[in-house]
Amino acid sequence: MPVKQSTKEIVSKVGAHLRTRLLSGILVLVPLAITLFILRVCFEFITGFGLPLVRPWFGEISEHGLTQYVVTLIAAALMLVLIYATGVITAHIVGRRLIRLGESLLLKLPVVKSIYSATRQVVDTFSAASLGSSRAVVFVEFPRPGALAPAFVTGITVDPDGKPLYRVFVPAAVNPTSGFLLFLPQEQLQFTDISVEDGVKMLVSGGTIAPKQYARVATPVLPSEPPPKA
Repeated sequence: MPVKQSTKEIVSKVGAHLRTRLLSGILVLVPLAITLFILRVCFEFITGFGLPLVRPWFGEISEHGLTQYVVTLIAAALMLVLIYATGVITAHIVGRRLIRLGESLLLKLPVVKSIYSATRQVVDTFSAASLGSSRAVVFVEFPRPGALAPAFVTGITVDPDGKPLYRVFVPAAVNPTSGFLLFLPQEQLQFTDISVEDGVKMLVSGGTIAPKQYARVATPVLPSEPPPKA
C-alpha cells in the first residue's frame, strides 16, 4: 500500500509539473506566434501590391527560388518607399489638398463611399493623431453611481452659463471604437497619472493589462482650451 501511494504521489507531481510547464510555454509562445502571424499577413499584403509592379522587370527569372525571394523583397521595399512618399506628401499643404480632392471624388461613388468611409473611420480611430487627441485619462462614475469607468478627456466646451464642461469619451472595453460621449463638470472627474497609451492598453485587453496602482493628479489645463473656472 505505501508503495502504491508513493507511486500515485509521484504521478500526481509529474502531471502537475507538466501542466505548469506546458501552460508557461503556451503563454510565452502564443503571443510570439500571433505576432509572427500578423507580421506575415502584413508582409504578404504589402508584397501583394508590389509584385505586379516588379514582375514585368523580373518576370523571366522569377521562377527560380532564390530569385523569387529577392523579387519579393524588392516588391516589399518598393511598397515601403511608396508608403513613405505618401506620408511625405501628406505632410505638405499641397499634398493634403490633393488627398482631400481624391477623397471627395471617392465619396461621390455610391458603393465606394460606404466602404471607404467605414474604413477611414476605423483607421482614424487607431491612428496616432486620434490617440494624441485624448488629453488625459480620468475615472468617472459610469454607468451608475459608485462604479468607476476609465475615460479619456478630449477637450472642454463652455455651456451657456459660462461653465466649462469636459468632453469625456467613455469607450467600450475590448472594442474602444464604440462608447459614450459625456459632458461633465470638473468635480465629477478623477484625473489620474495613467498615460493615454496605458489607458488604451487597459481597455483593449479588457483590464488584463492595467496599472497595479494609480494616483490622482491635479486638474491639468488643456492646451488650446480655456482654463476651467472655479
